[in-house]
Amino acid sequence: MEQAAKAPLAEPPPSRGLSRGTIPRRHILITGASGGLGSALAREFSNPRTHLTLWGRDSKRLEALACQCRSKGADCDFFIQDNRAFADCRSHLRALYTALPVDMAILNAGVSSGLVPDGKSEPAEDACRTMEVNAAATVNMAATLLADMALRGKGQLVFISSIASLYPLPSSPAYSAAKAALSFYARALRLGGAPACIRISIIYPGYVDSPMSRRLLGPQPLRWSAEKAAAHIRARLEAGRDIIIFPRLLALGTRLLHLLPPPLAAFFLRRFAFTVTPDGESPLTAPTARGNGTKHG
Repeated sequence: MEQAAKAPLAEPPPSRGLSRGTIPRRHILITGASGGLGSALAREFSNPRTHLTLWGRDSKRLEALACQCRSKGADCDFFIQDNRAFADCRSHLRALYTALPVDMAILNAGVSSGLVPDGKSEPAEDACRTMEVNAAATVNMAATLLADMALRGKGQLVFISSIASLYPLPSSPAYSAAKAALSFYARALRLGGAPACIRISIIYPGYVDSPMSRRLLGPQPLRWSAEKAAAHIRARLEAGRDIIIFPRLLALGTRLLHLLPPPLAAFFLRRFAFTVTPDGESPLTAPTARGNGTKHG
């Protein structure tokens, strides 16, 4: 029988490192769990040997997702928090880690912005929010978790970057820049900025079908479903791969842009130009429509 949904956590869950007898459960934290890829990852990692903490801002989606994960045998809690409240995030993460140490943190929360459909550039508010959520807020959480994992002597941080970080995209400047910043931070950790006992993984997805990508108006070559992307990520991580880029053809094409003269690269990028419909938090969205847009974790 499916378990009733638990209330959202006001405080981190009590320690449940052992359940179902003496079988230890791996504790996986997923940020941005109420989004398309985040929810698919939660379902993909759900099994009787896993305790999931779903971190996001949409309580209804998180509650429904928690029920789905429990139906697959996982222990599951969810936590509602705005990642831009940096000090609160650090406090909650430390309390969560004390209650039940995190074995793997999948840092997936993000928002998008870009050129808007009327051809104007992204508003300053949208650009700053994209940079703050996708880069600064993720780094804040990663650095907090890294310190606790180092004291414990084990753990894994999984950064969800983007193929958009491989070359500056004129259609989405802030998103491209934020993901590039996040990638450089994660790469620096891999090169020695993190203790050797901490595993650092970086994921570079291409277009993934999600509520966020559906706001993008224009070509989305080689787009994958969220379920396919999540299964691919889990399989590669479990196979020991820590740099995961997909789809390969899109990644190759993006990297080849670096070999072209800038005017020629710009010519090809114009063929794949897109605009982004503002989400519910954008100043361009009518007040009555706010609250229905894409939410980050």
